Amino acid sequence: MKRAPLPPINIINSALVLHDMQNDFIKESLSKPEMVEVVKRTRALIDLAHSLPIPVIYTLTESDPDMTLPPERAPYLRRQGPPICVKGTPAADVIDQLKPIASDHLVTKVHSSTFYGTKMEALLRRKGVWILIVAGGSTNWGVEWLARDANARDIVTVALRDCTYSVTPEAQAASLATIDDFLGYVMDSHEVIQMLSKAK
Repeated sequence: MKRAPLPPINIINSALVLHDMQNDFIKESLSKPEMVEVVKRTRALIDLAHSLPIPVIYTLTESDPDMTLPPERAPYLRRQGPPICVKGTPAADVIDQLKPIASDHLVTKVHSSTFYGTKMEALLRRKGVWILIVAGGSTNWGVEWLARDANARDIVTVALRDCTYSVTPEAQAASLATIDDFLGYVMDSHEVIQMLSKAK
């Protein structure tokens, strides 16, 4: 990032965003040691956020069977295969290790964008939040998309290097570089934990 060295992360201006940590996306990957570590570090961040407290926001992809695409466009707009994260099914639920609590905020989306057609922007404005600490994935799709949308709204994204994931290491590295160079910041979770702990 070619601007200020670090954003002023504190309990007044920041929120933790868990991006699409849902069964359909990562349940099968939970057998991999690297994903186990991502989830463990993310769990520690959630617990810290609750203790401070700062807002904890879960984004949830939701395929609604009642909202089908126009048939002439569907082949060009929809991914191949069956729908993922179907509304009302366990596939759309947050994984058991990271379940939200009653005070957390859920932002459901039918597109990849966390902002378009959702309550996200209004929620951040009312909470006075302009720094998003982001965990989850996939980095090269949804997290980078979130960073682009946030940047266009003068909201700072801090993508967590060790709490995000992509399908390949190459995709992860490329997307984090794009975020860090143009869209926001990339930090390790322990750096953010240190900053937030001092703000207690």
